[in-house]
Formats: sequence, C-alpha cells, structure tokens
Amino acid sequence: MKPTVKSIADKLGLSPATVSKALAGRAEISEATRARVTACANELGYLRSAGNRRRLGVLVVNPTDMEDGQSSLTFNMLMGFQKYAVSQDYDVVVINISTQGQECDALDRIVYKNQFDGLFITGLRNTDPYYTQLETVASPIVVMDIHVANPMVGNVGTNSISGGAMAIRHLTELGHKRIGFVNGHTAAYISQERLAGYLAAIYAQKIPFDQSLCFDGDFSMESGAKAADYFAKTDATAIYFASDLMALGAIRRFLALGHSLPGDFSIVGFDNQSLGLGCTPTLTTIAQDHVALGETACALLLGLVSKIPICHVKLEPRLVVRESTGVL
Repeated sequence: MKPTVKSIADKLGLSPATVSKALAGRAEISEATRARVTACANELGYLRSAGNRRRLGVLVVNPTDMEDGQSSLTFNMLMGFQKYAVSQDYDVVVINISTQGQECDALDRIVYKNQFDGLFITGLRNTDPYYTQLETVASPIVVMDIHVANPMVGNVGTNSISGGAMAIRHLTELGHKRIGFVNGHTAAYISQERLAGYLAAIYAQKIPFDQSLCFDGDFSMESGAKAADYFAKTDATAIYFASDLMALGAIRRFLALGHSLPGDFSIVGFDNQSLGLGCTPTLTTIAQDHVALGETACALLLGLVSKIPICHVKLEPRLVVRESTGVL
C-alpha cells in the first residue's frame, strides 16, 4: 500500500494535521516531533513515493564566495556525483544557498519539499546555521569534509593525515627541518584535519613543534600572499599549505619580494588544481581526486538511503612532485 500522511500519523499516534505540518516545516511543530515524522516518512518510503522520479539534491553553500580555483574543483566533484547518480537511475538537482538563505528552510524541509531521496552538501562551514542542524536531521545527508555524530549524516573527504605525512616526509627527505604550515580559515572543519595532519607528520619525523611556524589563512590567494610576507621574516626553509590557492598566492608574493623558489623556500600545496601547472615554478602538491570524491559521496548517500550504516569515507591522496620543492 502506498504510504500516506494518515499512515504516518497512525504509526506515530499523531494527528494527520500534525504530520502534515511537520513535513511542511511549520514553526509550531517541535524539533523532536518533526524529526520523528521525517524519520517515519523515510522508513515508509513516503518521500520517494511523492514523486515520479528518484531525485538526489546537491546543496552548494555560499558559491559566490568561491575563487575561480575552488569553483572548478566543486564543478569536478559535482560531475562525479552526477555521473554515479545517473548510473543508478537518479536525477540530480543542484541548489545554491547563502548563509542568510539557510534561515528560511530547514534541511529536512528542503528534502521534503523537493522530493529528494537524500542530500549532498558541500561548502558548509561550522559557523553556518545548517551545521547545527546536522546533529538532528532525519533525512539521509552526506557532507563534504564534516563529521557529526548522527547516523543519518555521512561525510566524505580526502585523508588529511596521509596528505600531511606525504608532504612533510617529502620535504624532510630534501633536507628541510624548519617547515612552516599555512592553514585555511578556522570556520572550516577541514582546517582542523589539515592541522592535525601537519602535527602528526612533524611528530613522526621527530621535528619539534614551533607555533611561530604556523599561520592562519582563509584558503584564498590573498591570504597566501600574507603568509609569504610573514614567513619571509622567519628561518623557515619550506612551507606546507592547506590549499593550492594559498600556495600559489605565496609563490607570486615570494617572487615579487625577490626570493628564489625553491632556492629560498620549498612550497607544497594541497588539492592539485590545474592552476598549479600554469605558475612558475610549477607547484608540488598533495592531489585529491575531486571526481572520485563526488562519485563516492553519491555512493555513500545512496547507501544511507538504503539504510546501510556506512557514514565515513576518506579517500587516499597522492604526492605530485613538481618544481616548487628542492634540496636544501
């Protein structure tokens, strides 16, 4: 029998009106009741049966804040996601949303009103309103580079611990011991992981931690240039950047200051953006496969839709050695 609002109400001991209001995201319905109703609707297959086609949603948060390089990586990831979804006979709908727009619709409401089977979110920061909702959502959701303790929420990303180990080991094999680190903005969950990767790597190489060799950027080229100004006044001989964009900004600034690369500083980025091939020197980087990340995110999401409790997947990166690193 096709599930209805009444069948959900009967199962939960609620009135059909309450169920209808909960599914519509009405403010007078408590968060706990809304979560119960949404979970039951998912269990009975109500949301899927509401549409003629199976649909997955992709929520891109604050796309206007992305620099060109970040936009291309997001595009590659979405192509991977769509490729896998189509292979499983799902349609994909992409929604762009700002931080302010997150105040208008709850995540479960977005899933319900768009008749999505599940939702993939990228670009979310830990200061965004949707970040706190991840702890209580009842719909299948996969988030890029964010982990929360909710069995309905999965996360996919690249192993920053392995990436850090590859970068620091490469630099120490070249003779570097004073290795700086430039992280992204503190509102990004991935920044915590990249920092953990750096700390674990220098510990493994028996390099003492020095707070003066750490600099907080914001994943932009401009912050990379500011990092170059900072490290030009230190005794660092190599710098590991949490993103290629920051590394590229630093390369441009170091050269403008008259420094030789990799003569004065060896530089390692993280992402493997195509921009790294167009600079001089070309950028050594920790490569993550964004198409594979998108495919994996979709596979993980469909697993959650099918009630397969696999919530965390980390893909392994690889080191790509180019001209920006050299022997000390």
